[in-house]
Amino acid sequence: MSPAPRPTRRLALALGGTSVLAVLAACSSEGGSGASDGGGSGEDVLARIQESGTVRIGLEGTYRPYAFHEGSGELVGFEKEIADRIAEGLGATPEYVETEWDSLIAGLDVDRYDLVVNNVGITPEREEVYAFSEPYARSIGRVAVPADSEVQTLAELDGARSAQTATSNWAAQMEDLGAEIVPVQGFAEAIELVLQGRADATANDLISFQTYQEEHPEADFRLLDEELPDETTVGVIMQQGQEPLLTEVNAILEEMKQDGSLTAIYEEWVGQDITPEG
Repeated sequence: MSPAPRPTRRLALALGGTSVLAVLAACSSEGGSGASDGGGSGEDVLARIQESGTVRIGLEGTYRPYAFHEGSGELVGFEKEIADRIAEGLGATPEYVETEWDSLIAGLDVDRYDLVVNNVGITPEREEVYAFSEPYARSIGRVAVPADSEVQTLAELDGARSAQTATSNWAAQMEDLGAEIVPVQGFAEAIELVLQGRADATANDLISFQTYQEEHPEADFRLLDEELPDETTVGVIMQQGQEPLLTEVNAILEEMKQDGSLTAIYEEWVGQDITPEG
């Protein structure tokens, strides 16, 4: 992994602006697929974007360092930069529609936006309902427990109480490990329950935990050494049946991989390259 070329900016962002306690829906895949068929109206969304000159992009806007508001109120973050590049590649101006996680993906069903760029994990269940771009990031899953917890391994999570967004990939993985899910609204609430001793653990993306520890070095939790077994990749999500739009988004992401701009974004904001292999 490459070190961040501009650590001072990352530190300043970690120390200032909106606290990560404002985070609503942690990480890579904190959520589930919508309830409807996701098929859309049959309209050519790419044609609409090109005609209007605007692409509507759904995201939370509260999830540091993915997309969040810094002290000035400006929306920033590495996914915001990726979304900016996608909009530029489509020849459109981005219009960001900030939405809480629980209704974020389902907003595609009611044509609230054209794309979602919000660290959404690619899963077979979601692919049955929505279309995903090729992966643009990978997510490394880890588990946090109180610093004084006796739990040392993933196997010891059987019977533990894990604070998770109920419809998230993380909840599914923790259930597979035998944990009981304590439903929360997002990462901020989950980590607080762990710190208060009201939950035994919470699973999330390594970046989320690293960012929280940068902002709250006194937080009394630790990460289990093992990574969660199912590595998640994330992609841009849209209605099914939008092949022209999907083709364009994939081409833009591929160009970003080839010209190194995607890696540069990750190294600036995360300090390591999380571009998927292949």
